[in-house]
Amino acid sequence: MQSRVLIVDDDRDTIETLEGVLSADGHACELAPDAATAIRSVDGLGCDVVVSDVVMDGMDGLELLDRVKRSHPALPFILVTGRGGVPQAVDAMKRGAFQYMIKPWDAEELKQVVRDAVRVGRESARVARPSHRPPGEERFAIVGSGPAMRALQTAIDFVARSSAPVLVRGETGVGKELVARAIHARGARNGHPFIPVNTSAIPQELLEGELFGHVRGGFTGAIQARKGLLTEADGGTLLLDEIGDMSIVLQAKLLRVLQFGDVRPVGGDRSHRVDVRVIACTHRDLRTLVEEGRFREDLYYRLNVLPVVVPPLRDHREDIPALAAHFLAEALERAPLSPVRAIAPDTLATLTELPWPGNVRELASYIERAVVFGVDETLHAESDAPRATVVRPSWPSSAQGPWTLRTLSRAYTDWVLAETGGDKERAAAILGVDLSTLYRWQRSRRD
Repeated sequence: MQSRVLIVDDDRDTIETLEGVLSADGHACELAPDAATAIRSVDGLGCDVVVSDVVMDGMDGLELLDRVKRSHPALPFILVTGRGGVPQAVDAMKRGAFQYMIKPWDAEELKQVVRDAVRVGRESARVARPSHRPPGEERFAIVGSGPAMRALQTAIDFVARSSAPVLVRGETGVGKELVARAIHARGARNGHPFIPVNTSAIPQELLEGELFGHVRGGFTGAIQARKGLLTEADGGTLLLDEIGDMSIVLQAKLLRVLQFGDVRPVGGDRSHRVDVRVIACTHRDLRTLVEEGRFREDLYYRLNVLPVVVPPLRDHREDIPALAAHFLAEALERAPLSPVRAIAPDTLATLTELPWPGNVRELASYIERAVVFGVDETLHAESDAPRATVVRPSWPSSAQGPWTLRTLSRAYTDWVLAETGGDKERAAAILGVDLSTLYRWQRSRRD
């Protein structure tokens, strides 16, 4: 379906230039020489995106933005101006602008911003009539049009052309697995399996069998053979998440897979070949782990053939409004009875200024809570999304006798998990231990 873009500007040359650029990119353009005409077009004919000048006779672009947002809060609104600076841009974003661009604008950047606005606007429009995707259908949309995300998209496109190993680095919650899936989806292997495995979530003594498979009787309890994830991913891609937590012994076996494609099941006496692209993800500094002797230097160089760095959310705050709209649409598919249908400009401004130590994942969780706990059609403030009540662990009482180091350690671990909302990756980082160690502690308490 062709998108409709309303262009608002009282300068004839500018409006024709914008029309030429956006029409060439496949959009149907509606032209408005002033704000009053624009309002009639929005209310009457409708559109997917508004692109407006700021300085105009009569009602200016910021006033038009306020007027449009009152009646169409989910309609993306892009401001383009030859004057102004950071204060005006911040004011525009607080009022709900999708993007604020200063002339002379770059044609390719403008086209990308409008494409993103169309996508986000349509996702928000689908909220009222949620569409359920077929089971198993995966989504690889990487939302964002700022400089950092455009650079990431370019890197993904280049890396997708190759079958060489990829090392995706970034903080917890930035979307490393999403990037890995996008690399697979855009490459020649997209018709073959994409198999993710979190190396931290599986005990190291079991991870070898999980990856390489095992023969019947290969170890105690192996009552039947299993081919393993490397074999299952033959022809496709294997994602090794949190590769920095893999044991040194298993690293040596993985190195041989990368060098020769050889896979030997646990307990087997012969190897077989696989054609697998390996994408490794980590939030750790592998160079430091190499220096500490906890990660093989040869494996590091094998994995780091094509490095991709995913930026933290604080480095692309300009994308937060688009991300918020994207997560709102997704959250409402899961909670279609929620009254929330849009995010108010003041709330978007607040979201843009928050630190987000948990990155995109934390923002997505916030929007999910806003949808579940929301009571109004428009999300206005934090009070619209009260946090679910967290049961705080009780500290050991002196009446129970002397506090042992184990008792205090368990109580502190429980407290950190409660404070992070059960996010084990963040909890492990705060505790200063590997994620696998945290999982082992929890298992030992259940045993």
